[in-house]
Amino acid sequence: MTYGLISDIHGNLEALDAVLTELSDADGFLCLGDIVGYGADPGPCLTRVRELSNLICVAGNHDLAAVGSYDLGWFNPFARAAIEWTTAQLTDEHAAYLRSLPTTAHIDSALLVHGSLPNEMDYITSAAEARLCFDAMPGNLAFVGHTHVTEYYEVRSRSRGPRQISLSSGGEVELRDKGRYIVNPGAIGQPRDGNPAASFGEWHVEAGTVTIRRVPYDIEAAQAKMREARLPEYLLERLSVGR
Repeated sequence: MTYGLISDIHGNLEALDAVLTELSDADGFLCLGDIVGYGADPGPCLTRVRELSNLICVAGNHDLAAVGSYDLGWFNPFARAAIEWTTAQLTDEHAAYLRSLPTTAHIDSALLVHGSLPNEMDYITSAAEARLCFDAMPGNLAFVGHTHVTEYYEVRSRSRGPRQISLSSGGEVELRDKGRYIVNPGAIGQPRDGNPAASFGEWHVEAGTVTIRRVPYDIEAAQAKMREARLPEYLLERLSVGR
């Protein structure tokens, strides 16, 4: 069984389509939230995600904010403007779908959460923050998003702290039997690890591995749509540099 790991699409249809082409042979899909926000295609991205086979999806903070279920005070002015624009674009059906998403899910002993535990919308950016999640995890594996940075955290012994390992250029995570792992497949729609290519993962369940991959997409087309929608210039400029 191979699951496609997708996260932080953020309304970027060009990036999502490039990733789904690469994942055409996946048996199922695990979406770690933030389907909408920032980009100019929230509706089409929601439609694409909902059509995926064997999909399990959790809510991200932008998903919840777009339907009034998360305080906009947590967002900077650029993100807030994009959320307000996104809310106006959603159909009733799309809004109902976002409201229906859980904040955590489990499959094959793996935890799915947008941010972390015990607070689902917290960030994991350091070994110290990863430890909080490890302490709250019911099992040995979690898939997270939220930071837009492609990396994983590993604990091989209860007496040693988590190791933080970057995967900004892609790579493979070997899920060892006695290890514990938090894997972030990175952002499809707005990477922030210095690599502008869309980031995603493949979880090969029986093999016990996660493969992180990057794929280029038509950034200029995504930027043109954002500019036409009059979304903040800062949001579209950062697509070119992956920051």
